[in-house]
Amino acid sequence: MGTSFVKYGEFGFWTRDSYLSAWLTALMDELHKTSNLEPWKKSLMEHWRVQIRVDGGCMSAGLDEFLTDSEIKDSLLSISKVVLSNCNPMAKRTGERVKTDK
Repeated sequence: MGTSFVKYGEFGFWTRDSYLSAWLTALMDELHKTSNLEPWKKSLMEHWRVQIRVDGGCMSAGLDEFLTDSEIKDSLLSISKVVLSNCNPMAKRTGERVKTDK
């Protein structure tokens, strides 16, 4: 797999496709837990399903296309925080300090 540029507004970053694929999959797993999937969530999840199958450094998270208002943005940010809190600390790779019982 290659690397893809994730963009939202004026900001963006490069990431390995495997990392982006894992993150989008984790987000979709969390979205599936909601009782009522709004149309925008269904569309976004379908977009991500297609992107996960893409190879060669041209994946698109679709943030500019799907995060069209503050309510949608806030909803996805809230879901992202839940997903991040559920991630294995070793998988975060953010440099965040992790407390251990040892």
